[in-house]
This record gives sequence, structure tokens and C-alpha cells, in this order.
Amino acid sequence: MQTMTQQQIARSVTIGRTLIAGSAAGVISAIVSNLLAWGIIAANDFAFEMLNGFSITLSAFFANVIGAFIYRVLQKRSSRAVIYYAILSLVMAVLMTFNTVSNPMEPHIGAVANPLHFAVALLSLVLIPKFMQRAAAAASKKG
Repeated sequence: MQTMTQQQIARSVTIGRTLIAGSAAGVISAIVSNLLAWGIIAANDFAFEMLNGFSITLSAFFANVIGAFIYRVLQKRSSRAVIYYAILSLVMAVLMTFNTVSNPMEPHIGAVANPLHFAVALLSLVLIPKFMQRAAAAASKKG
């Protein structure tokens, strides 16, 4: 019985499976982010025009879909894809936080947006590798 390397398994994961993995992570991330935002907004009696359920859902969902494709590329090129993806996710969260602090769209928006950046990043760095591993396992069983 032959064993496949991580990079060979990654090559067997199709674009469709990558999209499904990213979408699944995106849906979970969007739900958790909206609940977190709702809790912070309710606890502090904030109201925002630009930060709402729709914008949070789109941001969290597409961040994870794009993240799945980035992870797929990293997985094909390196045996340390999880570590590199974790670093990239956290760096992006920090950069988004700096952007929110430097250019706030509305007063007090950072109190809600900044925790959301890290929530999405943490969920992404946990869920994307897990879902991509499942996609690779399904692809290796099929092929």
C-alpha cells in the first residue's frame, strides 16, 4: 500500500472541494461573528450604519473562501502549510485592526470590529486546515 505525501494529497483536492471547505468555514465564521457582534453591540448600547449583519456575513464568508484557496496553494508548496496559514491569518487580523484604529468609519467601531477580526482569523486558522484535510481524505478515497 502506497502512502501519499501531504503535497500529493493536496494536489488531489479539486477547486470544488476547496470552495466547499471555504464555504463551510465561512458560514460557521459568519454565524459566530454575528453573534459576537450582537453581544458586544448590545452590551455597550452601540449602533452602527456600516457594521451590520450583512457586512459581517460577507466579510467573514469571503475571508474564509479566499483563505481556503490560499491554504490550498500553501499545502501544495510546503509541508508546513498550517503554520504558514496561521501566521498569515493572524497577521491579516493585526493589519485589519491597525486599519480600523487608524481610519475608523464610525465612532467606537473598533470596539466591535477589532474582536471580530481576530474571531474570524482564529476560526479560519482552525477550520480551514480541518476542512481541507477532510476534503483531501475524501479525494484520496475516491481516487
